[in-house]
Amino acid sequence: MVQKAPCLFGSAIVVGLIFAICGILLLIGIPIDRIVNEQVLKQDFLGYTKDENGTEIPNSMTKTWLKPQYKMQLNVWMFNVTNVNGILQRHEKPNLQQIGPFVFDEIQEKIYHRFAENDTRIFYKNKKLYFFNQNASCSGCILEKKVTIPSIIFQKLIDTAEINIGSRFAVEAVLKFVDEAPYITVSIRDALFEGYEDPLIDLICNNKILGKILCESNLLQRKIGFFYGQNGTTDGLYEVDTGIPSPMNIGKLYSWNNLTKMSNKTWDSEYARMINGTDGQLFAPMMKRENRITIFYVAVSGVPSWRFIPPADLYDPKIPKNREFCNAKGTPRFFENTTIQIENCLPAGIIDLSRCQAGSPRVYLSQPHFYNSPKELWYSVTGLDIPSASNDNTFVDLEPVSGVPTQAKRIMQINIGMVKGNVAIVKNTSNVIVPVLWMNETAYFDEGTRDQLIGIFNAKHFSFIGGIISLSLGLIGWLAVFVVIFVYSRQSDDDEYGRLVLDEEEQGENNEAANDLLVNV
Repeated sequence: MVQKAPCLFGSAIVVGLIFAICGILLLIGIPIDRIVNEQVLKQDFLGYTKDENGTEIPNSMTKTWLKPQYKMQLNVWMFNVTNVNGILQRHEKPNLQQIGPFVFDEIQEKIYHRFAENDTRIFYKNKKLYFFNQNASCSGCILEKKVTIPSIIFQKLIDTAEINIGSRFAVEAVLKFVDEAPYITVSIRDALFEGYEDPLIDLICNNKILGKILCESNLLQRKIGFFYGQNGTTDGLYEVDTGIPSPMNIGKLYSWNNLTKMSNKTWDSEYARMINGTDGQLFAPMMKRENRITIFYVAVSGVPSWRFIPPADLYDPKIPKNREFCNAKGTPRFFENTTIQIENCLPAGIIDLSRCQAGSPRVYLSQPHFYNSPKELWYSVTGLDIPSASNDNTFVDLEPVSGVPTQAKRIMQINIGMVKGNVAIVKNTSNVIVPVLWMNETAYFDEGTRDQLIGIFNAKHFSFIGGIISLSLGLIGWLAVFVVIFVYSRQSDDDEYGRLVLDEEEQGENNEAANDLLVNV
């Protein structure tokens, strides 16, 4: 047994070392990561696979992409201007009453797709359908409810009055036939999807001077709605990368409506007119943390995800590249203080969409309640909720291995730039950016997608648990060897001590016997 002990100890040490190494590898995820990553990369592309009969059919990713099963909703809060008389007569700030949410269930589907460039690219059109959900909306939130909002048509008259004295007289003549023209009262239904006709339009088009300037040149839209023409339609033809041969390029945007850059009527610089990035629906797998965006670690229904948030300085014109999105020839001054609004640009957090709209109305986009904008914008009106990151920030949560969205919220506010001009009816007002509505468009992954992502998470989770167990067994094995060696050493010392004591006692007995013998002699 003593001869076998070194072999047993050596074997225990080797086995413990193996368990420890396996545990460490499992803890850092090397074996399982390689397996999971290989499986993800094999499936992460838009294209076809073959069924049992050898027939080509869209793969699972393509099926989900063509008709997403995500639960999607559009929530809209309208801002009702309650003090029009006070604004026009007593120089009051616009007072806003927030009403909502008005909830719309959203369905998306690709109504057209065509592969190109040896299946490395795909063209598609994305159709959106919105259905009003009365039960999910606020109490009393019906589409027939009336709200008072800034008049886009009136702002076109303000601009026209600046052309020359003749057009100014024509504008003043038209405005005599209407009351409170800077603002208009319409139903929620018409303000959003159905569109409304401003009474000013007929008066303008029947005027010889204004009709020629505004109507014959198609600078006025007959129907106005902030989502007019967007229900049951597409937003253009996209060309994106399919992820073949490189899954890391999936979703990369190459063109929109066959354009590789926007026309020079949209933005002033080449940089601003570039069409690049992704389409916002597909994301590359094997995500890393090196992107210039804020990342938070969250869990969505048990699926660990990274949260991507736009940088706070995304629309800050103090950054030179952002300044290229300014409208150098058409930005009014809302604040004289250049620390709030630099020359030819809107304040931080506001982006000008005017040249992207028919007739170039002063429509500005921001985050709700002017979050990430100078506080002076918030103070320029009354009735707005206090902005907060938890309520007013756009984000997308992505499972980092597959790049699949688990949750996304596109949160924004639509505003109208109200300019005083030189028209008598607004002589007591000031230039101000007035919020009209804010919206929260949410997409939340379906159960099927959740189960697939949970499978990825479980594989890594069980790998972690297995690593702890394996490493523990290795450490326990080593500890057992050391304990046995220690006990064996102590036992050996005790035996040696026992032998020494025994030898001394025997020697003493022998000495006594010798002495007795000498006495007898």
